[in-house]
Parts: sequence; structure tokens; C-alpha cells
Amino acid sequence: MIALLAEHDAVRATPPTAAERPVGLPDAAMLADLGGGALAETTARRLVAGYGVPAAREIVVATPRAAADAAATLGYPVVLKAVSHAIVHKTDVGAVRLGLESPQAVEAAAQDMAARLGPLEGFVVQETVTGDAEVIVGARRDPQFGPVVLVGLGGIAVEFLKDTALAPAPVSAVRARELVNSLAAAPLLRGARGRPPLDIEAITDTVVRVSWLAVDLGRRLVDLEVNPLIVRRAGAGAVAVDARGRLEES
Repeated sequence: MIALLAEHDAVRATPPTAAERPVGLPDAAMLADLGGGALAETTARRLVAGYGVPAAREIVVATPRAAADAAATLGYPVVLKAVSHAIVHKTDVGAVRLGLESPQAVEAAAQDMAARLGPLEGFVVQETVTGDAEVIVGARRDPQFGPVVLVGLGGIAVEFLKDTALAPAPVSAVRARELVNSLAAAPLLRGARGRPPLDIEAITDTVVRVSWLAVDLGRRLVDLEVNPLIVRRAGAGAVAVDARGRLEES
């Protein structure tokens, strides 16, 4: 906490300049149309994709039959997710199915979700993304420090291992790399014990972009996370599979 306070004060003393903003980020004015409260999962993914974070291809549909058609468009195997504002942790209630390899399997899985989970807003059919590690990249607005960016091990590991690093947003590529290298899991990302090194530069780039998104959201930001970011081997990039976020109501 003391280190975070010191870094926050340093950022306030020397605020980032426009030249430090990554090339290609959208104008912050595009965020004005976002409503308050919890963001739909598809909206959160589009938001981070708009800031240059590669995201899994997906199609949003309304019915089980349409889900089967969408799967054929994306190519098998696919992931199926139920869409509902009432469901926070999809895996806990069986609202995610992985590795579906036929239109019949997709339609049956969607019908099962609709029967078990009650009224749904639809379904997301997503391409299957493979990689070598899962990372979380997130941001929140702290009452004391303002926008803060976070990086750590992702998936369910973030809840149990709590291997994360924080810094005031926005961060430079150099600072983002320092955050990644400070993780206890950093040796695994770099390729410990003969393992192939992973794409730390892709993680770093995602941290930078999410940090600027946090700044652009300003006081509206409550929290935002990309989890998991599927990280591939060095040079092969990283892909956002899930995202979620909350904004102030007004």
C-alpha cells in the first residue's frame, strides 16, 4: 500500500502526456454512450477490443437453433455461454459449455441451459481459443488512488493464489513489464524448467491498453477485468476470452 501511494504521488507530480498514449486508441468520447451498472459481457468484450486487445471471435444469438447455425459459421469446436444479467459466475451454474463439436451438441446444450437457468437473454457462441497460460488484466477506481490497473494469474487461480500486481493508471510499457515480472508466476511466463517462454509482450500491451481505458472511463469506472486473457508462446500473442465491468449509474 505504501509503494502504491508513492507511485500514485509520482504519477500526479508527472502526469502522462498525449505522446505516451498508444497509437490507435479510440477517442474517449466514444465511451459516453455506455450505460451505468453492470456491463453485458458482450459489451465489455467489445469495449476492450475497441482499445486494441485481441478478442475471441463470437456470435450472439437468441435461440438454440440460431446457436447451432452460428457454430457452423465459426467452425468447431466452439464454446457456448448463456447470456443473463442475473448470472455472475457462469461456470458455477453450468452456463458455459466447452468443446462442442457439432450443431446437434450446440443446440442440445443451449436447450439444456434454457431449461435449467430460466429466462435467458440469449447465447454467445465463441471460437475455442487455446494457449499456454491464463492471465487476468483488470482495473478499478480506488477512492484514494483513482484508476488502478491490475495484472496476475487468471482463471480461477486469481481467487485462490492472489498472485497480482497493482499500479496507478495509466502505465507505460516499461512499467507494465515490471508489473508482470514482479509476479510470483513470472518465471513460468518466462519459460522456467525448460518450458517455452510465453508472450509477455502481449500481456504488457494489454495492461497498457486497459490502463488507458480505465483513465478514459474516469469517475464512471467501478471495475473492469479481462479474465481470462489466454496467453500463447512468445510471438504468438494473447486473446481475451471473457470480460466484465461495472460503471457508476450516473
